[in-house]
Amino acid sequence: MITLYSQYFNPNISRRLGRRISREKATRYNDSRLESILKSMNLNYEIKKCKYPRIPYEETSMFLIDGNIKKGTLIKIIENRL
Repeated sequence: MITLYSQYFNPNISRRLGRRISREKATRYNDSRLESILKSMNLNYEIKKCKYPRIPYEETSMFLIDGNIKKGTLIKIIENRL
């Protein structure tokens, strides 16, 4: 089970607070785009509303993904497809 927070792709926060991709690619991010990328990869996923631990005052989306892929690899694939 892989957990991805939408904060990983948020261009308005710094890497220190949790962004994991370049700011240039993050500007094209939104939750619906991430959903379409996950669907195109044929991954089973579930979306929940939650709070990211580093920014507990903001509500965010958490994507729970079933798959045999490493989290870092999945983030790089998503970054290339954004």
